[in-house]
Formats: sequence, C-alpha cells, structure tokens
Amino acid sequence: MASNVASGARVTAEMPSVDVLWLDTLQRICTRAAHELKGALNGVSVNLEVVRSRSERSSSPASSVAKFASSATDQLGMVIAMADALLSLARPAREPVDIGAILRRLEALLASAARADGHRFELRGSIDEIGVTSAIGNAARMVLGSSLLAAIDASSDVECDVRSGASAVVRIECCDGTAPTLDADVIAVAAEQGIALRAESSVISISFPR
Repeated sequence: MASNVASGARVTAEMPSVDVLWLDTLQRICTRAAHELKGALNGVSVNLEVVRSRSERSSSPASSVAKFASSATDQLGMVIAMADALLSLARPAREPVDIGAILRRLEALLASAARADGHRFELRGSIDEIGVTSAIGNAARMVLGSSLLAAIDASSDVECDVRSGASAVVRIECCDGTAPTLDADVIAVAAEQGIALRAESSVISISFPR
C-alpha cells in the first residue's frame, strides 16, 4: 500500500484495484470485530448454562434466571446483527448500492468494538434517507470502510453525519480534533470511481455521485 496522506490523490503504476482495496478493508474490519463477536458468543453460552442449571433446581424461582436470560438475549441480538452485517458485506453488492445500508452494517461491526475500548462511534442524521449512489458497490464499501477505520484509528470519539442532495455526502469527524490520514491509493481509486474523498483537519468528507 502507498504511504498515508491527509488529502489529495496520487496514482501509481501499480495502484491496486477496487476489489483488492475492499478486501484489505474488510479484513481490517473483521479483525476489529472478531473479539467482540467471540465475546458475545461466549456470553450467550455462559448465560444459557446458568439458566439451564438453575432451571433444573425445583427450588429456584423463575426470577433467579431472568437476568441471565435477558443478558443472553441481548448478546444473541449483537451476534445476529454482527453476523448479518459481515455476511452482507462479504456478498457481491447489489447495484445501485444504498449508502445508508452500508453505514448501518459497518456500524454493527465497528461500534461495539469501539465501545469495548472505551471509545465512541456514532451515526447521526437521516441515515436511512441518504439513498443510493452510481458508484460501483465495492468502491462505495471500500471508501466508507477505509474512512471510518482511519477516523477510529485516529480518535477515541468519532461521529458520522450524512446529507442527501444532488450527491450523497458523508462527513466523518474526529471529535477530539485529531487529524485522520487516508491512504493515497484509496483516494486515487475513489477519484477514478467518481467519489470525492478528502481529509481536512479533523474531518473526512465523502461525496458520492448519484
């Protein structure tokens, strides 16, 4: 990969393809999400074992297992959401792709990992109304995933806002003022796909063509 830059684009003779960059991005997302997914699965197993063992005791009231059953339900919900997001991102994208849907899936995988590290990653704005882009699916996924990872790597407090109009605009801010860096190859490939991507100060802005 090319060295990191804050803004601008540099095309090299060996610039990787959209699919190569997306695969690299997806692998990094999976690395972040794996620990929380395993933790949630282990939590489900432990809590269900408590429910099973206590329910076998005739003297145990139902209330004694309620909190364990509730915890298992919450943890299972997290597992389902993360697994669904991962499977959706791993499948070929149906085009035109919905920017809001991609953001929701990335949130399911990245937000819990951020919280576990004592950090915050929050989606704001009318996420479900941002609509679709004419950019190819893996380009949109790669740009959003790489940009969110860059912001999360740089800051403990990240907010992502969207705006819908002539183009679909996503604004990712490092709330502590840290300047994120974007890989030069990501910027160059995004530009080839008609996606305007830049990092200025503590904000990454992305404009997707309709």
